[in-house]
Amino acid sequence: MIAMDNKIFEGDDFAIQVIARGAYIDEGSGADKIFPIESTVIRLNHVALNTWIMSRMGNCRDCYVDGEEGDREWEAHKAKMEEESEAFKAQIIYDLGIDIIDSSVCITQALSEVFTVVHIRDITKN
Repeated sequence: MIAMDNKIFEGDDFAIQVIARGAYIDEGSGADKIFPIESTVIRLNHVALNTWIMSRMGNCRDCYVDGEEGDREWEAHKAKMEEESEAFKAQIIYDLGIDIIDSSVCITQALSEVFTVVHIRDITKN
């Protein structure tokens, strides 16, 4: 576990704490590619957790009036939530120093303020 200064974690800025890291190589059977897979368990401070909460879809189409006006409002809401979700993901990726070229990153909530970040790279064997 990496210790973090409580002033930083409990401050008013977006902060994460790395709890655990692990990695392995998935070569598959006879495949011409290998996939380095890294998994990181993180804890979000209250600012980061609130950012994640505010990026979640809170409405559904039924929250808006029927017709084109409701359709426009719904589409605008979905676009806003997608933008906020991508900004949250980008901040986590940046804070962890993940290089996303030729890779994929998935961030999921495990429990309360604890999240799992899985980073998979795609490498062709020579």
